Amino acid sequence: MADEPPLFVSDVPIDITFEFPLDVILRQADESPVVKGLAYYADAEGEQVSIPIKLTTRGRSRLAYCRFPPLSVTFDKKRAKGTIFEGQQKKLKIVTHCRNNAAHRKYNVQEQRIYEAFNLLSDISFRTRRLNVTYKNSERADDYINEPAFIIESIVEVADRNELKRQKVKNVQSSQLDPEYAALTALFQFMIGNTDWSVLAGPGGSNCCHNSRPLSPPRADTGWFVVPYDFDQAGLINTQYAVVASPLPIRTVRQRLYRGRCSHLNQMDQTIALFNDRRQQLEMVLLQEGGSDQKKTSSYIDSFFFIINDPKKRERYIDKACLGGQ
Repeated sequence: MADEPPLFVSDVPIDITFEFPLDVILRQADESPVVKGLAYYADAEGEQVSIPIKLTTRGRSRLAYCRFPPLSVTFDKKRAKGTIFEGQQKKLKIVTHCRNNAAHRKYNVQEQRIYEAFNLLSDISFRTRRLNVTYKNSERADDYINEPAFIIESIVEVADRNELKRQKVKNVQSSQLDPEYAALTALFQFMIGNTDWSVLAGPGGSNCCHNSRPLSPPRADTGWFVVPYDFDQAGLINTQYAVVASPLPIRTVRQRLYRGRCSHLNQMDQTIALFNDRRQQLEMVLLQEGGSDQKKTSSYIDSFFFIINDPKKRERYIDKACLGGQ
């Protein structure tokens, strides 16, 4: 494995400016415009670093709802050499503030913490880095927006650092999945109250998988890892725009619904043991100040641990709720 790119080694927030035609992005967000711009920030010595970039909009539900769209950024490879963005050869997702109010800033913080919580459970996970962003309009000097955001590493980097191979397929069979990892991700999604995902297929016939990406050991048809991302529909956050996907038998995203496979239930004892072992660390991450209501978040996490450690609750909400078939 090559030397690890520096961007996600540290968790220190980056104060950064993206300067680009802001009006084009905001007015043509639905058309996925590609604009050129500059990213600049101060390095460890206080010197300003400037890197050419390309930006575009991305997403589906968030793109339709958000007044400030989610973005993807590509850094010029040559100019990024020797900077914290060295080695980032693919588009990186920027999870933006979505709307200009305190509630949406808290959603942004809480979603990043969900990524960090999953990092505690598996190295086969997307790492993130907090950004304090100034979006500056290159066409009007007095037009800028200051908001929090975070950036997500590419699936290519997740694959490289775990010595895995990215898979681009339409569907994955449950028999292809690594049972331990599949049980882990399903229980994690259950913990945060997220049902907006699939490890077997993508939405609308697109490549697998929905809000997750498959990786495999080299030249292997089994033992695949489908890595989750995009947690804004989770009940733990409970965004104003979160909706239950039809036809799931729950009324709100705060209701948990286990969507793991029945064929992986034999992994559940060790999976639950892992969650119990990491409970304090998970709570330290998810209950930090600045995110969603701490009291409600704490109660929501407590209810999860009550379910998985009570035999009758576990049988009702997990064992009998699992999904069969392939």
